[in-house]
Amino acid sequence: MSYKFFNIILEQIHHILIDENIPYLSEVLSYYGVIGRFSGRNLTNEELIQSQCDILYVRSTAKVNKELLKNTNVKFVGTATSGIEHIDTEYLRKAGIYFASASGSNANSVAELVIYSILKWSRITGRTLKNETIGIIGYGNIGKIVAKVSSYIGLQALANDPFLKDANFNFPDFVKYSDLKSLLSGSDIITNHIPLTTNTNYPTHHLISDNEIDKIKNSSLFIHTSRGGVVNELSLINRLRKKSVFLAIDVWENEPLINTELAKMCMLATPHIGGYSRDGKLRGVKMMIDAFQKFTGVNVESSIIQKELEVYHPVEQSSYSNLDHIYNLLKQSRQFDDDHKSLLQTLELPEKERAMQFDLLRKNYPIRRESL
Repeated sequence: MSYKFFNIILEQIHHILIDENIPYLSEVLSYYGVIGRFSGRNLTNEELIQSQCDILYVRSTAKVNKELLKNTNVKFVGTATSGIEHIDTEYLRKAGIYFASASGSNANSVAELVIYSILKWSRITGRTLKNETIGIIGYGNIGKIVAKVSSYIGLQALANDPFLKDANFNFPDFVKYSDLKSLLSGSDIITNHIPLTTNTNYPTHHLISDNEIDKIKNSSLFIHTSRGGVVNELSLINRLRKKSVFLAIDVWENEPLINTELAKMCMLATPHIGGYSRDGKLRGVKMMIDAFQKFTGVNVESSIIQKELEVYHPVEQSSYSNLDHIYNLLKQSRQFDDDHKSLLQTLELPEKERAMQFDLLRKNYPIRRESL
């Protein structure tokens, strides 16, 4: 049966709305339904109703909840992101709406930003990294990659993840479990990879605030790539006004209107693009296609995605013996310093324009491929 014939059949069934920042998905699914595109922050309930949308694909800028979905035909929600704090999953469950996320799809992409930040800090400070300690808050998809690569470059790794501890998770030999207080005071590098939560046994909103930030060593590196609300930014600013800490921040409270004072204090400030490698986006798209297939029972032709994914070839473990090579490889492939410069150039703009430029930096993000 031809794809055109499939389309004729499915036009009666599936009306698919897709965030304009998700690559390839519209092209791939165009044979299987009526496609519409939208800008993430601007999606409305009215648009969902008028489009007769029953399949919705979003990214983190769209808040998916009862208010957005009431009186719509939506039966499927997919987010092409690892984080799901923008999704009211409990409402979806109660409403019988199928949900899929792209958990882990951009983990390697974010880990590359973390490793680049570490190597940049090492160059600035003259620290050799051998026997320095990295504290990893959250040992999920990203934390595991960061810990593995950290072992390659000579760092001693501490990890804090109470959910895994409660589940009697067996941490690898190169990772030592630590309570949060000891991790913060005992680490030379701190990186957090936890979801933003308020309704769990271990809520993470402002998990890192005054008391925690005061425990961080002077001249250490603090990397923030999870979600903005995990860190109290005002507490971080107050600490930096008194004592030095090097900052690499990719996620911000109140995006897209970020704290300009904090951004100017950073060694590396980027506009929430750590997970925006081409490879990470493509993995997310592949997971969304897989979810579509599972939900509809339709086999989707997606070889265009697979062919581009096969371009990725990570470096060998032996390459980590030459940290200058790894630094230069990431500097060239991911160009995070250019992202830093682009963000800083927006900070003096009027608020409305500054917020718009933050979103445009993400929307128009260039193709950058992974190396590690």
